[in-house]
Amino acid sequence: MKRLAFAALVAAALVAATPTPIPTRAPAPSASASTSASISPKPGPSGDSFQVGVWTVHASLMDVNFKSGDFSTPQQLTMTRGGGDITADRASGNYKSKSATLYGHVVLHDTEGNFAGLSSTKPAKSRGPSTLTADQVHIDGIGKIYTAIGNVHYVQADTTVDADKGVLNDDTHDLDLTGNVKIVQGQRNMAANHVLYNTISGQAHAEGDVTMEFPSEVTTHVATPRPIHLTNPFQHHHGGTPAPTASPR
Repeated sequence: MKRLAFAALVAAALVAATPTPIPTRAPAPSASASTSASISPKPGPSGDSFQVGVWTVHASLMDVNFKSGDFSTPQQLTMTRGGGDITADRASGNYKSKSATLYGHVVLHDTEGNFAGLSSTKPAKSRGPSTLTADQVHIDGIGKIYTAIGNVHYVQADTTVDADKGVLNDDTHDLDLTGNVKIVQGQRNMAANHVLYNTISGQAHAEGDVTMEFPSEVTTHVATPRPIHLTNPFQHHHGGTPAPTASPR
C-alpha cells in the first residue's frame, strides 16, 4: 500500500510539473491586404469587368483599392455602356467618384451621336453616330463632362472637328473647343482660336481670328445678242430721206 501511495504521488508531481501549452492567435490581416487587390479577371461573362459608374471597364489586369475607390489599368482597356464604348492604352480613376482618365489613342464611339448615355433623357434630335478621338480623355461621371486633350478629332455625319482641346457637356451637348480649331461641314469650313459647337443643332459660335470659306457658285451665262443700230452719217448733211440702217450680220 505504501508503494502504491508513493507511486501515485510521483505521478501527480510529474503531471503538475508539465507546462501547459499556450494557445497562439493567428496574425490579423494587414490593412493593405484587406482594402486593396490586384485583380486579374478570368475570361467570362462576369469575370472580366469592373464597374465605374455607368461604365463597365474590361481589362486583363486591374489594381483596385476597395477602401479609397482608386483603380488603375496599366494595359489596354475597353469601357462600355448602352450606346457607346471607349478604348484606350491605359486608365486610372476612382469608382466612388465615378471619374476616370484614359491615356493613349483614346477612341470614343457613340451610336446616338450625342453621348446621351450619361443623361437621364434622350434629345429629340440627333445628327447620327459620332466618334471622338484624343491623346487623353477625362470623364467626370457626376458632372457629365468629357475633357479631351491633344489631337482632338470629332466626326459626325458630314461634320469634322479638330482642336487642341475639347470639353463636351453631356447635358447641354455643347463641345467647347480651343486651340487651332477647324470645323469642316460638307464644302464649308471654319477656323478660329475658340469655337463653341453644339453636337445636336450644329450651331457654332467662333471667336479669335475667325476665317470662313464657302463653296463658290459658278454659273455660266451666255449673253443674248442685241441688234446694233447705226446712224446714217449723210442724213444731216444732205437733208434728204434717211438711208436705211445697216444691220450687222
